[in-house]
Amino acid sequence: MSHSDDTRPEEPTGDDPEESTVEDDGVERLEFADAVYIDAEPDELWACLSDPETLTECVPGAEAIERLSERRYSVDITRGVSRLTVSLSGEAEFVEMDPPDHVVTSASAFDSTTGSEFDVLAAMEIQDGDRHASKLAYTAEVTYSGGAATLNPSVLRPIVERDIDTYFANLTAAIEDAD
Repeated sequence: MSHSDDTRPEEPTGDDPEESTVEDDGVERLEFADAVYIDAEPDELWACLSDPETLTECVPGAEAIERLSERRYSVDITRGVSRLTVSLSGEAEFVEMDPPDHVVTSASAFDSTTGSEFDVLAAMEIQDGDRHASKLAYTAEVTYSGGAATLNPSVLRPIVERDIDTYFANLTAAIEDAD
C-alpha cells in the first residue's frame, strides 16, 4: 500500500514547491513535490514505472501509452478539467535514468480543441523505505497555456493533486495484484 510522506512543513515558508505562478507570457505553472511509500522492491517498482501497459492502467484518463524506444513513449490522455475536457496527444521521454534508482521525465502534449499545451518535467527517486520496501520521492513542474490557462490555478491544482494520488493508488494496486 502507498503512504504519503508526512514530513512537509505545516507553515508556508514563502518558497513552497507547491505554489503556482503565472508567467508573463500567459503560461501557467504548477509545482508538486512529495513522497509515497510502496510495498515493493525498487526493481519491481521500476519495472512498473516503465511498463507502458501498467502506465496505461495507472495514469488517470490514459487511453494509450506506447513505448517508442527504451526512453520514449507516446501518450493519449483524456481528462475532464473543470468545465473543459482535454484530449492530450504527445510524447514523454526519460531524459535521465538510472534504473532502479531514479528517472527524470520530460513530456509535452497538446489538446487541439482548447488549444492547450502542457509540458511536464518530473523526477522520481526510488529509495529503500524506512517503513515499507520503497520510498518514491517525486517532484513535478507542469506548465500549460491555451484554453486550460484560462482556469484559475486554484481550480486546476486539486484536480492534478487528485490525479497524482489516484496514480499512486493505482500503481500500488497493480503491484499488489501482480504478487
